[in-house]
Amino acid sequence: MRIILFSKALYANWIYYSPDRLLFDAGEGVSSVLGNKAFAIERVFLSHGHTDHITGLIGFINIRNSGMGDTEKPLYIYYPKGNWRISELMNYIHRTNRNLHYSLEWIPLDAGQRVSLFEGQNERYLETFPTVHSGGETSLGFNVVEVRTRLKLDYRDLPQSEIVNLVRQGKKEEMSERYPKKLFSYSGDSIPLDPTVVEGTDILCHDSTFLVEEERDAYKHATFSEALEVALRAGVQEVFIAMHISTRYKRDLERVQEQLHKEHPKLPFKVILVPPGRVFTYE
Repeated sequence: MRIILFSKALYANWIYYSPDRLLFDAGEGVSSVLGNKAFAIERVFLSHGHTDHITGLIGFINIRNSGMGDTEKPLYIYYPKGNWRISELMNYIHRTNRNLHYSLEWIPLDAGQRVSLFEGQNERYLETFPTVHSGGETSLGFNVVEVRTRLKLDYRDLPQSEIVNLVRQGKKEEMSERYPKKLFSYSGDSIPLDPTVVEGTDILCHDSTFLVEEERDAYKHATFSEALEVALRAGVQEVFIAMHISTRYKRDLERVQEQLHKEHPKLPFKVILVPPGRVFTYE
């Protein structure tokens, strides 16, 4: 299991990314669904301050303090710098949780910042990028990135035997280069992303609130077709997960999936439309 996701626009939205034990957003019910998995999480990344993305923090913080698990593990909550809604929630949680057994730290982030997740040969970090949702409120998207090693372009077409010989001659470092590989990308609630910020990602979770352009009353979310275009232009490698779909389309998703297969029979990645209000797991 790599992802557990719940998305019901206006109600609750969150994603648990298990490889690095990260929680993206924390809508209502997150601790009820995750149960003891809540104790594995050390980092929470909030995309913005709307209630369907943050109100689950109240229960989550309490469960981490009182449930049957490691109640001393520190918790770091990262949020868009200057977001006033999240600041209000921080004040409430501080006033009502004065006896936490663990360290709770709130860390503001700007677009373009990095947070180290793992240091080692395959270093991993999270990077932020700006998104556009509602006017006057800062919002962020996130990439999980792993630094990998590959042959430099000049050496990639050499026979395997010749590569082995060069390595034996001590030229491994000369032949190699480090490069960033995006493993997971999350748009939060956003109009269509700039494809370059999620280019080459394995997994893209993108806002797809509306299936019909005419039903979008304000330009602050994406349509499914817009999000699909982002995935295509970004060169998504594995799967595009359409989330934050309006409940008005709950019965239309199967039809949309069938239509998608007819119009795009050979997409280079898998497409999943997450039914609103249903816990979804991606292996």
